[in-house]
Amino acid sequence: MPFPTSQSLQELYLDCRSELEAVLFARLRCRETAADLSQEAFVRLCRSGDLSQVGNLKAYLFRTAQNLLFDHYRSQNVRNAAIADWPEPTLPDAPDLRCAETVALGEQALDSLIGSLAQLSPLCQRIFYLNRFEGLKQREIAEQLGISVRTVEDNIKRALLHCAQTLGQS
Repeated sequence: MPFPTSQSLQELYLDCRSELEAVLFARLRCRETAADLSQEAFVRLCRSGDLSQVGNLKAYLFRTAQNLLFDHYRSQNVRNAAIADWPEPTLPDAPDLRCAETVALGEQALDSLIGSLAQLSPLCQRIFYLNRFEGLKQREIAEQLGISVRTVEDNIKRALLHCAQTLGQS
């Protein structure tokens, strides 16, 4: 086979680029990476020097792209392994992270919640507290207070709706 000319390489590029990118995209599921690897395969083909011994340039091109794909997978695996081995960042002690604005906003939100809950009946407040702050289940609250589970459910619903309405107006 005669040495391929830049004209024949250009024709190969025009004829095979879409097909090569489609094959790479089917494996990668990333159009940008598929386009990059396809372009790199063509660049390597153009830079490879004496191609006179290559019987089928298209097959050679696709093999080059496949090798680049394998290299890509290997580098991704190495990168992922390096990230997995990277130690978790340690945060400084909590008091160092607090700033006056965050504390003030938190206190304001808590005051608003307390004010909203204060508008409810004592039983409703107690049920809400036991459920949300003590973590008791509805059946446990019913047994502890000597009321039905249905009453507990209704009061939790009433408290949540009331808080949502009153805090949403602020």
